[in-house]
Amino acid sequence: MSEYYQNEPAELGKILLQAGIALLKAGAGSKRIITNLNRFAEAFGYEANIDLSTRNISLTLHSGSQENIFSGTRSMVSQPGSDFRVIAAVSRLSWDVKEKKSTLDFTYSELNKALRQDNYHRVVILFLVGLAGASFCYTFGGNFIEMGITFLATVTGLFLKQEMVKRKFNTYLITYCSAVIAALVIGISWKSGINSTFDHAFATCTLFLIPGVPLINSFIDLMDGYIINGVDRGINASIHAFGIAAGLATILYVFNFKG
Repeated sequence: MSEYYQNEPAELGKILLQAGIALLKAGAGSKRIITNLNRFAEAFGYEANIDLSTRNISLTLHSGSQENIFSGTRSMVSQPGSDFRVIAAVSRLSWDVKEKKSTLDFTYSELNKALRQDNYHRVVILFLVGLAGASFCYTFGGNFIEMGITFLATVTGLFLKQEMVKRKFNTYLITYCSAVIAALVIGISWKSGINSTFDHAFATCTLFLIPGVPLINSFIDLMDGYIINGVDRGINASIHAFGIAAGLATILYVFNFKG
């Protein structure tokens, strides 16, 4: 076990809580979070006991004599998202710290670097997500006009989502409103005669809202035995799916589309 100076357990505990909350926000699964935090603790010669939910982390550090030398908890205020760069960076750092016997200062510095990675420019995100929606439309049989309409609908819906997220609206309301706006663009183009068909573009304009990561994490958590977290994430994803369906149904009703 490493020789620790007086403040090392407290400083390490703060780093582990910071890393754990960052992984939660980035959409990491429960097992990955606990594994990474344990790896950090073992690198400094401590044993970590972790109690994890989908929004909170409680951590206790023990020395070799099983003495409780740190206890702490942190909660996540913002809504979880998906940032695989953060997940990969924290996981890679945990291995570096363990294999290279790094210091606390190095660990803290590198963790902050990992969490301060620049995001992609908003315009780039809008363009690429819109392009993805248009590509799905083409894959499902849409023509180039439908692809263009889908691109516009996806960008419009995503732009509204970004604005509502910045203003901290309810996450389920964000999903519903984004689905309504994206589908509204399709409905207007169909009613105006720009788009002669309705189904291909309509079916793909809200794919950017699909809660794929929460659904996958829900399944993985259930398989790994984190039942409460798996159910929590599954219900959360299901409510988002319902919000998408409700948004599409609203536009179908408004435009009286019979299929």
